[in-house]
Amino acid sequence: MAELAFFRHGEELLRVALGERIAIGRAPECDVTLPDPALSRVQAVVERRAEGYHLVDRSGRGTRLGRGAVAESPLEDGAELHLGGWRALFRLGPEEQADDTRLAEATVARPPAPDGGRAPPVRLKVREGGLERSHSLPPGGAAVGKDADNDVVLSCPFASSRHLRIEPEGGRWWVRDLGSTNGTRLGGIAVSRAELLPGAVVAAGDAELWLEPVREERLAPAFEGMSSRDLAMAQVFDLVQRVAPTEAAVTIFGETGTGKELVARALHARSGRADAPFIPVNCSAIAETLIESELFGHEKGAFSGADRLRRGAFEEADGGTIFLDEIGELPLDLQPKLLRALELGEVKRVGASRPIQVRARIVAATHRDLRAQVRAGRFREDLYYRLCVVPVNVPPLRARPRDVRPLAEEFLARAAPRGLSLAWSEEALEKLEAYDWPGNVRQLKNTVQRALLFRGEGRVIPASAVTFDDTRGEGSPERGGADEVLRVKGLTMEEIEREAIRLSLRRNRGRRMAVAKELAIAKSTVMKRIGQWGLHAEGRGAGVVAEGDDEE
Repeated sequence: MAELAFFRHGEELLRVALGERIAIGRAPECDVTLPDPALSRVQAVVERRAEGYHLVDRSGRGTRLGRGAVAESPLEDGAELHLGGWRALFRLGPEEQADDTRLAEATVARPPAPDGGRAPPVRLKVREGGLERSHSLPPGGAAVGKDADNDVVLSCPFASSRHLRIEPEGGRWWVRDLGSTNGTRLGGIAVSRAELLPGAVVAAGDAELWLEPVREERLAPAFEGMSSRDLAMAQVFDLVQRVAPTEAAVTIFGETGTGKELVARALHARSGRADAPFIPVNCSAIAETLIESELFGHEKGAFSGADRLRRGAFEEADGGTIFLDEIGELPLDLQPKLLRALELGEVKRVGASRPIQVRARIVAATHRDLRAQVRAGRFREDLYYRLCVVPVNVPPLRARPRDVRPLAEEFLARAAPRGLSLAWSEEALEKLEAYDWPGNVRQLKNTVQRALLFRGEGRVIPASAVTFDDTRGEGSPERGGADEVLRVKGLTMEEIEREAIRLSLRRNRGRRMAVAKELAIAKSTVMKRIGQWGLHAEGRGAGVVAEGDDEE
């Protein structure tokens, strides 16, 4: 396919595919709008004729082609158009010109399309209101706009309901405006369709979008027992690598089943304390009357049943790492003692008269919003800031769907009987990928083990062997169960609102308009809360949108 590559100050800013006719000028209705006062509203038209492409001037004073202005002229491969402060290079596609493209007397080889015509794998980055998020682009591309049925939903008020589409063609990614009100701009130029190079910024209203290459398609080598090819997890691994050698207190945030303890063990293994003990303590699994003794120990006779001296978890972890799982469940009256252990490095056994010095590093984890707990008065603010010197956020599995298939294959290889080679059927893998995994990686691992038992006699595991056990029925949030019950006991109003929106997003498969109707609140409020609490992925992995959903 022939194209025009637009340059400014020597830098290539965009490429535009040439169809039958393309208009260039500074008017918004042009196919390529260049913000340059030296150009006419419609400066020129490039049109395809039987003998090839032709440049036709529409300004009345000629358009500069090469070294002279022309009213009309055929275009040859490598021809340069001068458009005010811009320069456009005409290039013939491989099917029209097998030779290399020539630019300024130098020869620039056009790279072949990768993977036999498949567009390279990329991730779409979106920046709105100072916040960034990532989306995995499916092979067929993605629609972008404010409507809830878009693949990528924008909250920007200046974006159109269906603003643009990013799609592959000829081994490259292209952006196509869908008739938006305010237009689609690439590098400051309004375009109707143009090639989207990695890193080039597309503006849709106030929202900015760009492509980020995904260089690694296979699972990266295991990082302390964790494997992922998702960029968000790669960032977690990088943060662990940088923080582990320090003494900074770390708090790991993430839903149940995301692997927070594995991250804590990685922090320990990559630190200078790797040869010392790693002591995990689950604060939610210990009775409130015993948790102080579990953490700090007790003297003989300190209370009924204390028939001998007992060292606590802090003493056991001396020189190593103590992992306080579910720190959000720690009783309020015990939090000042934990703060003292953090600040002064000393603990006092129950019944003892003098404290003991310990040199344990603290790593905490929780699935709760500790900031909401602080505002509700259930967690001390000074302890929060002392624990959260370095926060680590582990994304849920539904936010990294590209990990489901390779993780399922890895878990199957581990669980298969020795000497028996098993494989998933494509239908089974598609079924796993379509599920939203409320129990995250832990649930995926259990599902794989269950499928192994139900596989029958063959060596290929069928889709019928894949069953989900999350009280909601097989992958269907609409059937009731956990996603229709909001348990409010012990929650703040903010937590109740967050849970209500999260569960509604799951029930409605991520459709924002449906959530607004169900909860009887403004859609703008729903979008604001989704951005505030990072709920963009909720309901998106639950499968395809049902018939009729695209009408909202």
